Amino acid sequence: MEIDQQPSGGGLPAQLEDFLVAAEAIVGADNVSRDPSSGGPAGFHDSTAYGDPFPLASKPPAPGPAIRPTTVDHVRDIVRAANQFRVPLWVVSRGKNLGYGGSAPVVDQSVVLDLHRMDKIIEINEEYAYAIVEPGITFLQLYEEVQRRGLNLWLSVPALGWGSVVGNTLERGIGYTPEAAHYKHQCGMEVVLPSGDLLRTGMGALANSKVWPLYSGGFGPGLDSLFFQSNYGVVTKMGIHMSPAPEAYTRIVVDVPREPDLVPLVGAVTDLMRRRIVTNPPQILDRVPMVTEAARMHPEVLAMLGPYAALDRHIPEPVIDAVAGALKLPAWRAAFALYGPPEAQDGLLAAIKRRIALVEGAVLTSESFTAAPGSYLRGADVTPDFLPQNGVPGIELAAMFSPAADGRWHNCFAPVLPPSGRELYEWYRGARALTAAHDLNFFADFHVFDRYVIGINLIAFHASARERIHTLQMALMEFSTGLGYLEYRTHVSFMDATAASQDFNGGAFGRFTTLLKDAIDPNGVLSPGKQGIWNSGAKKVATATATVGEDTKESVVG
Repeated sequence: MEIDQQPSGGGLPAQLEDFLVAAEAIVGADNVSRDPSSGGPAGFHDSTAYGDPFPLASKPPAPGPAIRPTTVDHVRDIVRAANQFRVPLWVVSRGKNLGYGGSAPVVDQSVVLDLHRMDKIIEINEEYAYAIVEPGITFLQLYEEVQRRGLNLWLSVPALGWGSVVGNTLERGIGYTPEAAHYKHQCGMEVVLPSGDLLRTGMGALANSKVWPLYSGGFGPGLDSLFFQSNYGVVTKMGIHMSPAPEAYTRIVVDVPREPDLVPLVGAVTDLMRRRIVTNPPQILDRVPMVTEAARMHPEVLAMLGPYAALDRHIPEPVIDAVAGALKLPAWRAAFALYGPPEAQDGLLAAIKRRIALVEGAVLTSESFTAAPGSYLRGADVTPDFLPQNGVPGIELAAMFSPAADGRWHNCFAPVLPPSGRELYEWYRGARALTAAHDLNFFADFHVFDRYVIGINLIAFHASARERIHTLQMALMEFSTGLGYLEYRTHVSFMDATAASQDFNGGAFGRFTTLLKDAIDPNGVLSPGKQGIWNSGAKKVATATATVGEDTKESVVG
């Protein structure tokens, strides 16, 4: 599918202009932006521009016009029109996929189908602890509505609360309460298919289902997972499970003094998780993010970092050692929590202390909170942590980054590893050495689950250092896949390269995803290239794996 490049009188290709005129008839002229510099939900410095706030190439694929529907029928009609005019859509819930591309597409000048105005909370059920929401609903909005109604519910929320509940879940995003693996606690979707047809998954296949958000299995094949990290449909409603508010809550921090102590620390916490003693995923940080966060908050620490404070270069280990020593920082810090009745908390905490005591040099601190008899805690009643284990969303962490030309930028490399301290430490040592070899800094942000670890290298860097990110990312990918590890999500610039690593049986996975794409989206109108999924006849975009400074790219594929 190639858009006719003859411009209309308005300067856009005639085919695209005709599509936008049709879109205006569907959603209204005010909800169609021919210029992507405005119209999106506010982000950094209240900018409403579409695109990636932290672009990793000098001329990355950029969003084209944008369309903002408010109803499911709008979405269906827009998708049908996209097929009629052969125009590719890049679907975003709110486009807050920071560190992974924001609302930027894989294919240059794709029309952004921005769902942020679909902002209805369909239902919140306190008794069964679930909500049904549209894609424009943020974690902040859902939390505020729970508080407004005085419901005894806690959400699982990511580090930044301005993102979409639906969008984060579809990308397999994570939070910090027992429902932290959001995709595992999703139940029931409503999906506009690439043809414009409307589907409900699971028990929602029954028109009057009362258990659509309660039982994900349904009858017959489970279809929900087809729409995670894919371009097979537009999710317009989703059920999400929450936690009943606890009667008691205990926040726990475990510090260990030496770098190799990561091995027994991870062994201890994953053992506690598999035994269901700890039910939320511990977050483990190393000294680098602790040092740089302290420098952001305290001028005297900033001065200690000296010329390395800008993060345009690798911070030498002696400098980190000196700052960490002055601040009395541990080599590693793990944070997790307990939720439940007060009678259970004492016994669980004793069991945790007994297990952590086997880690030489580990120091455990805890703080407990108990609701008044007959009542439940609110998240705001407890001491907040660096990340929201209490289910209270915020956007404070956005202050760590700035999309300015001289600001601190952000990219993630996020492989999934076994729940083994030995294997995590092996990977960490190698990945950290590669990061330092590219004159960048490894920020360890590890999220530990019972049977896997998401080992995020959260690379924070000065904008001037972005030309080194591409080669680092490719080096990390080669190193990690060589050990048998693949990322769980990636930046739009690396989707094709990551998908190409799925090499079992000569790439059988990719052949199957292409087969599905050809069958349900033969015109390739929905998010071409997302997660490396293309139609069999598509021309892939050169810049999807291009180095900084290379300008070749296709404008439209299909």
